[in-house]
Amino acid sequence: MITIETTEKEIRVSIPRDEVDPVRLDRLLRPFRLEAAVADSGMTDEEADQMAEEMKAKWWAVNKRRFLPAETI
Repeated sequence: MITIETTEKEIRVSIPRDEVDPVRLDRLLRPFRLEAAVADSGMTDEEADQMAEEMKAKWWAVNKRRFLPAETI
């Protein structure tokens, strides 16, 4: 059973380990972690967007061979 507890400063979500795959949980939490990191950094939205585009471009450069036929690369 998933439980949610709200206080003035926090929202706590408790999920039993046997009810969720760790990889799926990480995917679920990733946007929240990213948002917290950006908020604490003082980065502007434009800077965050630029960083995201650079990260996507680097990822694609490394991984495109996994998705495209060899003759198109």
